[in-house]
Amino acid sequence: MKGKSFLRKICPFVLTIFFVILIAIPIYWLFKGETSAEESIVEARTLVALRPSSSPNLKRALNLINERRIREGVEVLIDLYVNASFVEKFERATSDQFPFRMPIIQFSKSLDRGIINLAYFFVSDQVIPADMIYGIYYDIENNQLLQPLTLFNVPTREKIDERIKNYEKLIQAHPEQNFYLYYHQTVHNSEFHPMTQYFSEADNGQSIAYFENNLPEGLTLKKFSLTSMDDHLKYYYRTDHHWNIYGILRSYEEIYNLLSQDYPEISPMLEYEKIVRFPEIEFLGFMARRTFYPIIGDDFKVEVIDIPPHEINMSGQVVKKNPRLVYFEGEYSMIPYTNHFNEFYGNVTDLIEYTFHNNSNRNLLIFGSSFRNALDPLLASHYKNTYCIDLRYYTDFSLSDFLAEHDVDDILIIGDNVVALQDTDYWLIGE
Repeated sequence: MKGKSFLRKICPFVLTIFFVILIAIPIYWLFKGETSAEESIVEARTLVALRPSSSPNLKRALNLINERRIREGVEVLIDLYVNASFVEKFERATSDQFPFRMPIIQFSKSLDRGIINLAYFFVSDQVIPADMIYGIYYDIENNQLLQPLTLFNVPTREKIDERIKNYEKLIQAHPEQNFYLYYHQTVHNSEFHPMTQYFSEADNGQSIAYFENNLPEGLTLKKFSLTSMDDHLKYYYRTDHHWNIYGILRSYEEIYNLLSQDYPEISPMLEYEKIVRFPEIEFLGFMARRTFYPIIGDDFKVEVIDIPPHEINMSGQVVKKNPRLVYFEGEYSMIPYTNHFNEFYGNVTDLIEYTFHNNSNRNLLIFGSSFRNALDPLLASHYKNTYCIDLRYYTDFSLSDFLAEHDVDDILIIGDNVVALQDTDYWLIGE
């Protein structure tokens, strides 16, 4: 009885403290006023800032309260708080600007790992969850992080069928262009992921096999396939989802040979002088950033290559200094979890244009994600103009409209299962 009495006394106190903290934080940021948007290196994004100046009604409410017209100010605030779009922005801003936010996240991840390690302490599993949120695994044997498996089932086939029809319509509508697809396999789409034995619908390479069996006429396909786990470890990072320098160089050579089939006068391949390693950089990539798993980072190696003179235009803005040169000049971040792949090869955006001063009279259009960025200037060096598009950011893209304004000879799609075959939300090319 005494225990229950104690709980009845303590619970209201604990709940009061909880709600005071919950309410105090947004109120503090509200009256603090303007906050600046900051880059979160770990999350590779810009934190949302709380800016009254960007919300006229919020600014008006604060002004009324400052003028001691409390009741009117509170009424304006209440009206704001029934506005769903404002509430969503406000919640995101207060979360992003929460005091001691990163230490709290790190502590939470450490607690997750403690629970996972306890659960797996008495078993001999060589692959365990790296966290409790993203489904990322830690492969003990190979000291690497692995993305969750891709599934092959009825919904997957339906999406692939939709993408096949999309390719067919594009090819039929634009017979003067050459269409190429360069598919690169990742381990979670292959039979070599160590968790495939536990999932009856694991992809195991079935998606690309199904697509190839129903390959649209007029689409030339080249596959970068994995033959073993060793292949994956050779061509991809252990902490990041991107391919490494060896995957980049292999794909450049294979795509070059692919394009040369209908471009016999293509200029010779660029030869890299050497591969250099930045010894100061411990590259903790995408999966490490998400899980905070205590893993030794990857070596960050890049190619030294003499790329011919060219101009780069990114989202309508001229790029004055190539990010590759910035790294070679020693101007790179040493902050842990910096996204060195994107920082060196260039960040993703809707449209990047390359103009090379050469004798080519051909133009190239490339679709792809950040994997593509590492190849853009290498492939573009063989063309006069090259247009590189990320459909996640160019959401209203229409191929017909684009070709009406831009002279394009070759169209190349670079991607894994999501980009090349399956996704119909972002990667289906608008007609």
